[in-house]
Amino acid sequence: MSSDLEFIKSKVDLVDFLKSYLHLLPAGKNLKGLCPFHQEKTPSFVVSPERKIWHCFGSCATGGDAIKFIMLYENLEFPAALRHIAEKLGIVLSQASLRDQREFGVLYDIHEATKFFFQEELAKNEIAKNYLKERNLNQETISEFELGFATGGEALTVRLIKAGFAIEDIVKAGLAHKNVHGLFRDRFSQRIVFPIYNSVGKVIAFTGRLVPQLQNSNYDIEPPKYLNSPETPIFNKSKILYGLHKTKQEIVKTKSAFLVEGQMDFLSVWQAGVKNAVAISGTGLTEQHLAQLRRMADVLMVSFDNDNAGIKALERSLEVFSRFDFHIKAVNLENFKDPAEAIQAEPKFFETALPKARPAFIHLFDYYFSKLSDEPDLISAKKRIVRDLLLKLKVVRSIVERDMLLSELARFSGVSAVALEAELANLADIKTKEFIEETIKKETNPLDRINLIAERLLVLGFTSQEFYDIIKINIGFMPFAYHNLLQNPESEAAGFFGMKASYASGAMDESDARKEFQTLIKNLELEYLKKENENLKEKISLAENKDEDDNVVFLLAKFNEISKRINELNYEET
Repeated sequence: MSSDLEFIKSKVDLVDFLKSYLHLLPAGKNLKGLCPFHQEKTPSFVVSPERKIWHCFGSCATGGDAIKFIMLYENLEFPAALRHIAEKLGIVLSQASLRDQREFGVLYDIHEATKFFFQEELAKNEIAKNYLKERNLNQETISEFELGFATGGEALTVRLIKAGFAIEDIVKAGLAHKNVHGLFRDRFSQRIVFPIYNSVGKVIAFTGRLVPQLQNSNYDIEPPKYLNSPETPIFNKSKILYGLHKTKQEIVKTKSAFLVEGQMDFLSVWQAGVKNAVAISGTGLTEQHLAQLRRMADVLMVSFDNDNAGIKALERSLEVFSRFDFHIKAVNLENFKDPAEAIQAEPKFFETALPKARPAFIHLFDYYFSKLSDEPDLISAKKRIVRDLLLKLKVVRSIVERDMLLSELARFSGVSAVALEAELANLADIKTKEFIEETIKKETNPLDRINLIAERLLVLGFTSQEFYDIIKINIGFMPFAYHNLLQNPESEAAGFFGMKASYASGAMDESDARKEFQTLIKNLELEYLKKENENLKEKISLAENKDEDDNVVFLLAKFNEISKRINELNYEET
């Protein structure tokens, strides 16, 4: 595979390749654009045509080559991404490469064979079929999402071995394990099984749900209601959203997604006609999930329990969602505990519930101010509620949306929009002061300061040959880790700083850059000399303890010389 990998890398024109996904503009010898992996308004995604790599200098701070980009953008594992690019370039992978991909290919094959086996088992098990009927899933939905049943024991393992699969591959797929007696047993037992698909519709894992009527009451330890496949070379649970392979076209079309928790909720809303839903399963919601959805949708709808716990859960989710600039809508479940229960009681529940979904913040305003009359101290309670809600509004990235929400908060609270804006600014100032104080604390270590100065100097140095040459003259003051970088401008580390310079250059005035550079060069020497004097103090103390008079005189002379230079730098005009 390595020969194919290098060949593909050599053939990819990274700029042309990325331009089919992004709008890129020149930035010196590099290019930059808006990062597709997080929401931003100022471009931080930098592409180096020379090195054939990209890097985001924004909040996601990720980077790589064309293959890494496709893995993230299309949510593919490495072999699938390699094939994707090869097909795009019209390159036929070598037989050696295809053999190297056997590990992945056999895992896909094992999961496909397992899926069919589970489907056969479901067709034979009346209790499992009746359970699905009780959950109001019809045969069309069961077939569409290829649900099955795991008998357990060693039934699946035996079937797969008879089909020609090696036991080590079955274990690697997470479908069998060795018990304390050294026997291989199936991972899933007496469970309804939901196949998990990747973005191109391949089965890569399973979730198994216990059937209550088949539970053994003699368990020493109560088994989990839901059991998921472990992570494997083809399954990363933090990347996978259940049902997305079926619903992504509708999500793109409507620019909205309804996020539910668990396969059963998803299947219930799908069957009820909601075709833009996705579910999280086997893990909490991750930033990778949200980045994936944000490329397709502007609006994210979430359901919640209509009680205090549900409200708190909604509040926690808002901060995460807002980082990705989603417009969040809250779907009121009324007295139902989850979407599946709502549909079971009222099959057409979401026909009215989704259109009636309100902006999540509006729901919070309504919830908190409707309870205000119960408070003994009205003014104190209103002040607390308003401040809490303003702090939550701070995470809204869209200025337009925040302004509209402030108007709504004014309507609910009876406090003028002008007063709310002033209070929000005051809260922002408090947070800014706290941030500055924390930053100062972090930077009190001289080593931290000198590294911060060195890194910024290098960024400036890669925007100007004049700056770069001056830094090289002052290399003795730089931390040793940067020496090799300055002496080898073609190194990978130097390339990174070159890309970072492209990211920073657009927002930099030439006159301001020169002033900043001169200040930094002075401070670099200052910090170096201060550190030298601290070391000399220790050496002088040690020499005095040993009565090394000649050495003390020598060290003191050196200390005084450095102190004189420090004073010169402190009073020097910049």
